[in-house]
Amino acid sequence: MALAIFQPGSRKLLALALLALGGAAQSQQVLNFVSAPKVGELQCPGQTPSPAAAVATGRASAPAGNRAPSIRELGTLARTVIRAQPAIDPRTIPGLALQNLQPPRRIAIWGDSHVAAGPLAPTLLQALRASGVSVGARFLPPTMGRANIRLPQLRAACAGPGWDTEPSYAWPSLAFSGPALAQRSAQAGPDSYLWLDLRDAAGRAALNQVRIVYRAPGGGALDIAVNDGPSQRALLPASSDGATQTLTLHGDAPVATVKLQVSEGRVLLYGFILDASIPPALTVDVFGLPSATVRGWANADPVYLRQALHGVNYDGVILEYGTNEGNAVDFDRRQYAALLTEALTRMRRVFPAASCLLVGPPDRGVLPPARGWWSRPDLLKFARTHQQIEATQREVGRRFDCAIWSWQDLMGGPGGSYGWYYAAPPLMGQDLTHLSAAGYQQTGQALARSLGWSVR
Repeated sequence: MALAIFQPGSRKLLALALLALGGAAQSQQVLNFVSAPKVGELQCPGQTPSPAAAVATGRASAPAGNRAPSIRELGTLARTVIRAQPAIDPRTIPGLALQNLQPPRRIAIWGDSHVAAGPLAPTLLQALRASGVSVGARFLPPTMGRANIRLPQLRAACAGPGWDTEPSYAWPSLAFSGPALAQRSAQAGPDSYLWLDLRDAAGRAALNQVRIVYRAPGGGALDIAVNDGPSQRALLPASSDGATQTLTLHGDAPVATVKLQVSEGRVLLYGFILDASIPPALTVDVFGLPSATVRGWANADPVYLRQALHGVNYDGVILEYGTNEGNAVDFDRRQYAALLTEALTRMRRVFPAASCLLVGPPDRGVLPPARGWWSRPDLLKFARTHQQIEATQREVGRRFDCAIWSWQDLMGGPGGSYGWYYAAPPLMGQDLTHLSAAGYQQTGQALARSLGWSVR
């Protein structure tokens, strides 16, 4: 194992200053691996591999004791409407446009469960490939194997139950969130394994090397096997001041599979940087977290987040939030505007020149009780809140040079979720909050057309 170590500074202020200047990570290590003659399919210990881009086939269920309003109760709201959305002028979002992909274009998508679990992001990638664009991934978040997260950049994964996930939207003190707006951690032990299949959909290994982005506050070690080769131990130096470090996996063949396990100490994982042998014309990195809100950006420290990218930058960013913010009992538009302003301020500190698109929340319906009399129903309770959220995004986003795309208008405006629920096939889930697989695909195709990513 070859090591090239840069010792951390003794003073935190000095370390922060170096990070602010875009300095190198404290420690950069290289693990030279040897591959097995043949790399097999990923077989998880006692479980089924988590598929990378699995498409949800069912519909999110309604909570026990609730039901969808009937067509009779809805009246004209039961009519399905799909409104074509206007094309976004590529001159206003050059970093998200497909013109002049030299040098290669880098795009990232952040969002909540709509991005994390369903086929929305895979549909966008399919549209790009159908347009003849070579598409890959650059930064892989560490959230693989977690419930309700599907990473379209990853073929398969196995995650042991020893890994905890700390999202920044739920942890105001979590400054070291990294680009995934979350950190994954595990203590040494048999349940701390994490296995990845990094081959493309055709089963080809196309990565020259992989860089693991991590911190080991008290020092630690990883046991790593690449391409089913012999396991090697990588000793991880302590990193107490927040700066992430990298461990590069480079060897005798392109990287197909990585199997790692924490063997000493506690390791905090922030993601994987994928270095392709032949870089694609476009990389699209997807960072979705169930239950996420834009507070994740408002809580993240932009200095540490930028450092954790280790030179990866984005020409365009897409932020899809609002559904979980709209779940508040008493939504306060002024408070939300202040939160969104703080979030976009920090995003701009990380990506000052990137093109920006805010995708508003979809429409959401109300579920009456399954039994008993439903008096004075407010069918548009959530719909009106989502309308306020989108209007706030439009107002605040303008100050940060962000374009807006209306998901609610695509669905016909406030109350459109009911018509999507009664569409054939259904476009809305039974919870009237999440969409069906067909609904996410419909949305992905519409967004791709607005961005100029689709040939249809």
